[in-house]
Amino acid sequence: MSRRIRKWLENNLISRDRLRGERIHKMFGERLFAREIWHIDRYTISSGLALGLFVAFTPTIPFQMTIAAFCAIWLRVNLPVALAACWITNPLTIVFFYKMAYNLGYQSLGNLPWMFSGFVEKEQLGIRDIFAKAVYLWTGGVLLGSVAALAGYGFVRTAWYLASRKEKK
Repeated sequence: MSRRIRKWLENNLISRDRLRGERIHKMFGERLFAREIWHIDRYTISSGLALGLFVAFTPTIPFQMTIAAFCAIWLRVNLPVALAACWITNPLTIVFFYKMAYNLGYQSLGNLPWMFSGFVEKEQLGIRDIFAKAVYLWTGGVLLGSVAALAGYGFVRTAWYLASRKEKK
């Protein structure tokens, strides 16, 4: 089973040869072609998925793929999987996930406007509310991203282990 998964991933993911000479190659240099970033094994795939899911739930929607690419290259995890996992939050699902992240952050932190009372004057209460909402959204996003990353990592590692056990029989 793991051979079939590996073969499918090799055939359907971005190949590093197609990136040679592109703008991203000029930006990262030969580090973009490191073996670990493109290698298909249970560590790089599970770590790439975890990275992509974590980034997907943070409120960085226009920059998610850029952040995931930089982190994947820096951490040496599977780049195509990390980029693909970012798309769990897309223009169709983002409202649902950000609303869930905001609610989780609000439930986790409680009422926050007191936190910004030293920074913002009484006349600027709207700014204080914006800061509080941003903190709620970021807190919930990091919490959701952490849970999703751990679940994705565990799922891939378990599925890979079970598939390799079945293959040995």
